[in-house]
Amino acid sequence: MTKRALCPRNAQPENASGKPRLLWPEALRIVAAFLVIVNHTNSRVFQGSEPGQLTWHLSILWYYLSKLAVPLFVMISGALLLPRRDGPKKTFLRVGRVLLALLCASYVYFLYDAWVNWGLWPRALRLDILLLQILRMGVTDGFWYLYFYLAVLITLPLWQRLRSRLGRKQRLWLTFGCFALGAGLPLAGHYVPFLAVPEGVMACIPLSYVGLLFAGDLVRETEPCRRPLLPLLGLVGCLLAAWLLTWLEYHRVAPGTKYWFMDHRMIPALPVIGEAVCLMLLARCLGHRAAGEPEKQTPARRLILSLGGCAFGIYLLQDLLIAESEHRLFVPLCRVLPPMAAVLVWEAAVFLVALLVVWLLRRIPPLRRIL
Repeated sequence: MTKRALCPRNAQPENASGKPRLLWPEALRIVAAFLVIVNHTNSRVFQGSEPGQLTWHLSILWYYLSKLAVPLFVMISGALLLPRRDGPKKTFLRVGRVLLALLCASYVYFLYDAWVNWGLWPRALRLDILLLQILRMGVTDGFWYLYFYLAVLITLPLWQRLRSRLGRKQRLWLTFGCFALGAGLPLAGHYVPFLAVPEGVMACIPLSYVGLLFAGDLVRETEPCRRPLLPLLGLVGCLLAAWLLTWLEYHRVAPGTKYWFMDHRMIPALPVIGEAVCLMLLARCLGHRAAGEPEKQTPARRLILSLGGCAFGIYLLQDLLIAESEHRLFVPLCRVLPPMAAVLVWEAAVFLVALLVVWLLRRIPPLRRIL
């Protein structure tokens, strides 16, 4: 009898710790994977319009909603990993899996670049060039998060030990302090120059991401909100704050100057952090309402768990699909649809194609372990 046959048909899938997988983090993974695609495509719309057009305002709102993708991924990691106490072997296996995914995905992008720009043969065998590009983080821009996530996993035992030694109130103060110094101070320094800290210093000390790790853990252990309207209003408020600051910046700077200033990947903006926290609180609330009996696995549960398992693969594949489909799909769509509608169709198409490809690849056991 196989191991699969030993599990009841309606049993809830388990994670590596043997506990049933929570649905709301899996649902958030799906949302974050889609928002990564939005983040890499939507800027074409607002950069080609201006505040006098409704398209600009809609695109800016959509853009700053997409910026919460990476903070959301970090918070999910904090919610699921911080409460554990992992030994060296577990840490090594996690790092090895992500490193293997980085190497395999980088080679796929390397082959794509060779096919488009150099000719597939003999460029495909130039592993020295591939290794140099990986070391320089130059395979594709979207993979910067893999390098960051490797750093998170390597230092995770440190954060787990810190978490185990701090009480809830201490962790709450730590989180607020990280957000105040890591996100609030750069935002204040943008308007009050004497408060400004060099951008390079802030990027090297990612306090905001430390705060996001602990924020995810705090949200998970917090009693679910009974009124989902409250976190929803918080999400909308933070989104409108980001839109308003960008609109003011557009009129404050010289024409042609970059006005979407809250987009530094290593320094997430304070409104974006607020969006991510509110969205996780909302998902926690809705997930608690829809939890039902955790030991039963309904079709909806199976679908969410299956899609959540595809999120990492979608992230790995999306840059390639965006590059390949921009002129084949987005540009023709812009001829027949308004820009905002065209980009929405494009983003949905990239997501669905990536989801289908990853779902099929995950049927192959060795690739399933990587993806």
